[in-house]
Amino acid sequence: MPKLTDTYNLAYAACSDILSELGRFPTIDLVRARIGVNSPATIKKAMTDWTVQFAAQQQERLQRPGVPPLLLEHLEQLWGLAVNEARATYREQEQAYQAEIQSLTAELSAQQQLVSDLSQTLSEARHALLQHEAAQQRLHEQLTQSEQTRQALQQHLAERDVELARTNQQLQAEQQRHHQQHAQDQAWFARRLVEEKYFLDAKHQDEITRLKQQLASLSDSEAGLRQLCARLNQEQQRLSQALKAAVPAPNALSFRARHAARTTQPKRR
Repeated sequence: MPKLTDTYNLAYAACSDILSELGRFPTIDLVRARIGVNSPATIKKAMTDWTVQFAAQQQERLQRPGVPPLLLEHLEQLWGLAVNEARATYREQEQAYQAEIQSLTAELSAQQQLVSDLSQTLSEARHALLQHEAAQQRLHEQLTQSEQTRQALQQHLAERDVELARTNQQLQAEQQRHHQQHAQDQAWFARRLVEEKYFLDAKHQDEITRLKQQLASLSDSEAGLRQLCARLNQEQQRLSQALKAAVPAPNALSFRARHAARTTQPKRR
């Protein structure tokens, strides 16, 4: 792409070419079409400078003596044509600039509205950010409190673990002592049962021996009593026979009297 100075030089030279070839003053469109560069501001500046230079040349020629009147008339016509072309060009440019200004104004208004919307959005975003920061601060405080609670719980849990371990040790020691005591008690009870069984067995055996002795003694006594009874029976029979032989048989009346007398006598103890 040509530099700005190159565009200006091309546009300036094109103005003279258009005037000489077409017989009309240059316009932005003609110059742009000839140089192939779309730079209205640079083309306009080149056209303005060329017009000023062209007018100065014509004024210099008019001031020279001996210029034919016909040439002056043509020069005046050319000057009027140049002025009209310049005015038309300026009007077109002004309209283009006005349209561009309106477009830029609309765009600026849209941009301002966008800026306003963005400002509103930014304000809302800042407000939301402040709320978010406040919520984040609250969450941070809650997190800190939760962390403190967690640490306290961990400390309490550690203390409970230590206490539980100590309790387990005590329980194990107590259980071991209980087992030992239980074993000792079991051994003592076993010995006690053995001793009691031995004592009861001995006592039972003594009782059996005593009972056997009593039974034997009773058996001996019974045998003696039986022998005594047998002797008494024999003695009674002997006495009865002797009595029958020595005493006559009484009659019934005397027997009754004797029997009544016997029944009235007191019994011997």
